[in-house]
Amino acid sequence: MGLAGAGIGAVSAAAPVFHDVDELTASSGGVQKLPWWVKEREFKDPSVPIDWQNLPKMEGTFPYQARPTLSAQERYAMGIPGGSSGTWASPEQAQVLFDYMKKEFPGWEPGYAGLGDNRTTALFMATKFMRMGMWPGEINMGGNRVNVMQAILKAGGTATFPSFMGLRSSETLRPQDFGVPRWEGTPEENLLTLRQVVRFLGGCDVGAQEMDSDVFKLFHEQSGGKQLVIENVDEAAETPTKLVIPAKAKYILQWTARQPYESTRRQAGEYEDAAVYYSYQRFPFVGAIIQEFIHALGYTAVSTHMMGYHTNAIATLTGMGEHCRMSSPTLVPKYGTTNRAMWVMMTDMPLMSTKPIDFGVYDFCKTCGICADSCPFGLIEKGDPSWEATQPGTRPGFNGWRTNTTTCPHCPVCQGSCPFNTNGDGSFIHDLVRNTVSVTPVFNSFFANMEKTMGYGRKDSRDWWNIDDYTYGINTSY
Repeated sequence: MGLAGAGIGAVSAAAPVFHDVDELTASSGGVQKLPWWVKEREFKDPSVPIDWQNLPKMEGTFPYQARPTLSAQERYAMGIPGGSSGTWASPEQAQVLFDYMKKEFPGWEPGYAGLGDNRTTALFMATKFMRMGMWPGEINMGGNRVNVMQAILKAGGTATFPSFMGLRSSETLRPQDFGVPRWEGTPEENLLTLRQVVRFLGGCDVGAQEMDSDVFKLFHEQSGGKQLVIENVDEAAETPTKLVIPAKAKYILQWTARQPYESTRRQAGEYEDAAVYYSYQRFPFVGAIIQEFIHALGYTAVSTHMMGYHTNAIATLTGMGEHCRMSSPTLVPKYGTTNRAMWVMMTDMPLMSTKPIDFGVYDFCKTCGICADSCPFGLIEKGDPSWEATQPGTRPGFNGWRTNTTTCPHCPVCQGSCPFNTNGDGSFIHDLVRNTVSVTPVFNSFFANMEKTMGYGRKDSRDWWNIDDYTYGINTSY
């Protein structure tokens, strides 16, 4: 009770205070529905320090680990299962992961594909369909085997259906096609409108940030081999060499996509499983529909979708979450790291900017380190944050952590280990911890050790088949 009293007292002393209704509605929390213990910061001043003057722009090509060349059948014959399409792990890395999983979950076996039992493997295989917005390769259609992707490429299309300028379907009717004024709202009304659409389609929260020369540093020089530029033109354009963002499309919309909580913490094997893949199957489609909705309203919306910018860096500006030790995911106050990417598009639809937030994660990560300790390959940085580009393919200019993605096989361990992950069950201990961490770092080390002792993190993947999970694996009550 002494700890609880100290925590509650600290929380009460630092809780946000609103003096009237106008002040409350002026807070971006009115759009984002943030927990009361989350504090807002000034624009472009996230909890992770950024040296805007010396922050370099990134080219947009990154030295990811090369994919294995052996087929799944060849690897199975070698006695090292895995290697299915999508995996990054080499046979040597796969063996490290198999040994790790067997120690973590006694009795677990990698199965024929390196992903565990047959049911878990089958769900992974099924949810790979059209992942990342990619057209399928050879599938059955009308009794014939048809390579859909090759047919679309031959017709002049691209390998994915989300595109920079959006779908712009011939069936989409726009107000200006009929001489009708387009819908006009205040920047706040516009953001609330898009929040409603995002949630209708299966997304979660929204944020926004107006583009300037600093923020544009978080966009890459190129995307997909084409230069990403801003020009004073009326219409967006895509040419063989560049992607043109109209200067008027200066409003960045960002939205979050939640990843199933229970299945995220129950991943095992050489690669992330269906919790990740089904998110990557669903949300590129959702993003394309959001883009088409803005287009149908009569506005411009462009996006490079999963490339072209550092979405997690932008997320620290829009108030989606905070930079954390894992560095790749953004840590979100309501559901930790159980989110799948931070999706971005640019529009000329005026949007109210949302402020960066602070709920103590940046300081908590300094003393926690559970994700770094759990990484089978030691690729997540330990120790204090740094201003230097300490890992290949990363940049200096911010005092944070950087993960070595050049040898990361995208295994399922770190994401499910974060103490801030929660399924929204309202448990007292989670609420107390998060409330206390948001206002004082005094107990951070104690809370991290308590997390290790209580074992809230990763669970055996075999148990998932016996739990009563939510629709889409997501508790939408919070």
